[in-house]
Amino acid sequence: MDKVQVRRLPVISPPLPDGGGRIQSPAGEFARVVNGGTYRYLAYLEFRPDAGRPRGNHYHERRTETLYVISGRLAAVYQDLESGERTEAILEAGDLVIVHPRCAHVYHAYEISQAVELADEPYDPADTHPYELGSG
Repeated sequence: MDKVQVRRLPVISPPLPDGGGRIQSPAGEFARVVNGGTYRYLAYLEFRPDAGRPRGNHYHERRTETLYVISGRLAAVYQDLESGERTEAILEAGDLVIVHPRCAHVYHAYEISQAVELADEPYDPADTHPYELGSG
């Protein structure tokens, strides 16, 4: 699907390539998610499996979101609003997802999970449009 890209950042030795990667060391993990670009939004997200509802079930007209999964496992569902194409993914620690405008998305937690989200636009509630995708 053109409107969403999911990839696992590789665990590698320094130096990190421009495309990002993860370094594991006794001091802990270092992950470079992006290098360059203009970002106007950063948020930390926690996902809980017992929350009673997922995160998402919406789309944006203008905003491109980058989600990096720090820990846990999530079921993700994406749907391109122009083509109707739908895809599902299981996201785990180290996964990097780019969701483009007019791609509905929802995340269901299998376990307590953590992620950071970057966006090229500041948060605007007028650009968050409900779109029910159901279960992954």
